[in-house]
Amino acid sequence: MLAFSLAECMVACSSILLIVLLLTEILDWPQLFSWMENDYHLPAFSFGYAHPNGPHTWKDLYPESAGYNQSPINITTRLAVVVQPSEPLLWSNYNNGPLSMTIANDGHTVILRGLWTSTTWPQLQGGPLTDTYDFFNVLFHWGPSNEEGSEHTLDYARYPMELQIVHVKRGIKSPADAVALGAKDGIVIVSFFLQINEADNPYFDHIVSNLWRITCPGSKVCIPHFPLEWIFTPFDRDYYTYSGSLSQPPCSEIVTWIVQERAIAISPSQVKKFRKICSTEGPILLNCRPVQPLNDRDVYFYEDSLSRK
Repeated sequence: MLAFSLAECMVACSSILLIVLLLTEILDWPQLFSWMENDYHLPAFSFGYAHPNGPHTWKDLYPESAGYNQSPINITTRLAVVVQPSEPLLWSNYNNGPLSMTIANDGHTVILRGLWTSTTWPQLQGGPLTDTYDFFNVLFHWGPSNEEGSEHTLDYARYPMELQIVHVKRGIKSPADAVALGAKDGIVIVSFFLQINEADNPYFDHIVSNLWRITCPGSKVCIPHFPLEWIFTPFDRDYYTYSGSLSQPPCSEIVTWIVQERAIAISPSQVKKFRKICSTEGPILLNCRPVQPLNDRDVYFYEDSLSRK
């Protein structure tokens, strides 16, 4: 039988307390618990993309989806208002590897999340933004064939997939909180088109090779972690931006969209694995909302002043 003296017990307790204090210094615990509890799914929505509950029905339960400033849109490049920004987009900490990383299936899409310390958390500022925005997650949209799947279109051209990087304004914990607050500038979503290339994109390996593990809706698994810069290249100029909405219910008009026209490569076999992800109704073959009317909104093209000389 093991016996411990009072002194030994005090040393053990002190050691445990010291470890806890050190971890508290390293990690931002409130942010950690927020990360664990908050995913992109706002409350549990009964929406989908098929005929019975598709985008044409959303307005019945989510009135904001019939609003004037909805997303996605078609970007007509020749009509974009050209702007030479006073400062470039600034991507901070996107080259930092996270402490952990997960992918999840919320029944509508694949969600990529990461956990960093408070001092190494990825953030975005500059360009059209007047505040600092913290990375929240990455979402994927796809279609039933390699000719469609992106939500936005560029001169009416569709891409097989779209990758959306969601950010929330500093001080707001999640997209759900931004919706609840009605924060008009609460969310920034940076969007990349994915274009078919015959060779696999090795930078997507950690995601694609684990998709089979989240086939069922509501599933979530840890994957080998990597810097976010592996799956996209940060840019500081030559992009489109406009004011819009979340592209899924409740479709709140609180989003600044930033759309990069240079596409990321992905192979047919990699795209095919996304189509095996299931909702409660079966495989998700399409999870993109149709383009919405631009109405009187301007789309801006933030160009590099040197790129057109």
